[in-house]
Amino acid sequence: MRMKHWLTSTLLLAAAGLLVAGSVSADDGGAPRKRLLSKEFQNNTSVGGTGEIFTNVTALPAGAGGVPIYTKTLLGIPDDIDVLDIEFEGQGDQHNGSALLMNAKVNGVLCQPLLGQTGVGGGGPHLATGWYTLGHLPQSTTGTNCNDGGGGTADCHDNTIVFSCCARIETEDATVEIKLANLPGISGSGGLPGSPANISFIERTLIVIEGTKDNKRHSLCTGVSTNPHTEVLGRDDE
Repeated sequence: MRMKHWLTSTLLLAAAGLLVAGSVSADDGGAPRKRLLSKEFQNNTSVGGTGEIFTNVTALPAGAGGVPIYTKTLLGIPDDIDVLDIEFEGQGDQHNGSALLMNAKVNGVLCQPLLGQTGVGGGGPHLATGWYTLGHLPQSTTGTNCNDGGGGTADCHDNTIVFSCCARIETEDATVEIKLANLPGISGSGGLPGSPANISFIERTLIVIEGTKDNKRHSLCTGVSTNPHTEVLGRDDE
């Protein structure tokens, strides 16, 4: 019985070794290697009060304006990380028919695709270069619609807020900053919660930062047109 048990254990260990070897071999290919560098959340326990983060500061062109709602410096980034991927998730709303905008920067430079978007896009008063417009509901002049928090008929609680972006890095340290803003911004009676002013609110947020190796191809976090295109995926040593 002991001999049978020993043989079974030996075979299982050998099989496990083959699986590990196969995994390592598969990982040696040209697929980008992604590392989780940071995953943090914001709620009423971490930020205080009700957990809402809000502002009436105006979003300005080229990513200016707004207020920082998250800033983190990563020290000693491994050499095999060429690209940072930033993901933001939460919920939010805006008052008075205004718009909620957000952006992110790495070492003071807008991440992509915000950095390369020099045109406003579709136009209108609720867009600004260097910003994502993530929420905008028109202010109804008839009926109550929502008015969930005293911010007018377009104050509808709460909506999914999501964005992501990327940035190529060539430094050992990197500071990630995420900002919140409003358009048209400051107006009304001081911009306090419950007022009819133009205010953007977010809460229950999750911020994820990941790093990716580009395998020396410089093909990650690059612009692309709508035309068909091809990329050869090979090993680093090819």
